[in-house]
Amino acid sequence: MDAYIEGLNRSLYYDYSERLFSWKFGDNPCSLGFPTIAVVEHTPTGRPVAFNSFLPMEVRRGDDLFAVLQGCDGFVDEAHRRQGLFQMTLNFMMEEMRGRSPEILLGFNLVEAAGAARKAGSVYAHDVDRCSLDRSAFESLRGKSGVTLEPLDTATLNGLYEEWASRSPLFHIHRSIPYISWYNKNPLRRFKTYTVHMRGGYAGYLVVDEVEEGGQLILTLEDYPPGMLGGDLLRGVVARLCDVNPDAAVMDVYMQRGDPLEQDLSILGFSVAPWFKVIMKALNNVVQERDSVIRKGVELSDLTRWHITAGDIY
Repeated sequence: MDAYIEGLNRSLYYDYSERLFSWKFGDNPCSLGFPTIAVVEHTPTGRPVAFNSFLPMEVRRGDDLFAVLQGCDGFVDEAHRRQGLFQMTLNFMMEEMRGRSPEILLGFNLVEAAGAARKAGSVYAHDVDRCSLDRSAFESLRGKSGVTLEPLDTATLNGLYEEWASRSPLFHIHRSIPYISWYNKNPLRRFKTYTVHMRGGYAGYLVVDEVEEGGQLILTLEDYPPGMLGGDLLRGVVARLCDVNPDAAVMDVYMQRGDPLEQDLSILGFSVAPWFKVIMKALNNVVQERDSVIRKGVELSDLTRWHITAGDIY
């Protein structure tokens, strides 16, 4: 564990800890019963030189639930890069999952990791962009809200989620009460959850993440119902969050490239930058044909069939 934590703090984090490890792999309600982490050891020394971890999760579409693995934290020691080790960890974990419950591997990968995933047989599904609003643009939105935000608890949030999830045709990460409770205990982040009202009427819910990075407060819109944001409601939500978080330096929203919301955010002054490449690979009970992953006759690798927000990316 020490080598894993040390390596992640060199490559991806600055504050990864045993507490975060225990939360992510020990407390996760979707656990397979063991830490789903592939480790590559350097044979002459026995020293671990590469790690790749995978988080068990549940995906839902209407009343249909199925297990997936999402690739998350991983790294290869600098001296051992370009030797196919990342690809090796993917192949190892895919073999380990044979006959187990996860049906697909899902990954939100940086460019270099996405290339290794493709070489290991994964399908490239789509791009996810990071949309960011800098503090300098906040002032133009203040006082233009028309939107109110009211705090809500886990049970209420789950009930509001169920209202759309039970009838939605979109694949998404299942937000059960155990999952929401676990998610809210992330040691690195602070979450605030709101009902959103516009002109006195209920408009949806919103989960906002607050995190300190480099001495700056970063706000991220972590979760919201599909199709909720846009137009006047989007402007009002952003304005209200700017009002109640005067110390925020940046506000982020992550979304699939081409989503109409991306254009609305750009109009408000958000910059748009490529961030993740989404990959998928069939594991169990799923068919993979060329550039498609198909389950029960439906193409999972078509991301227009998904609702994905920042809170789904680990």
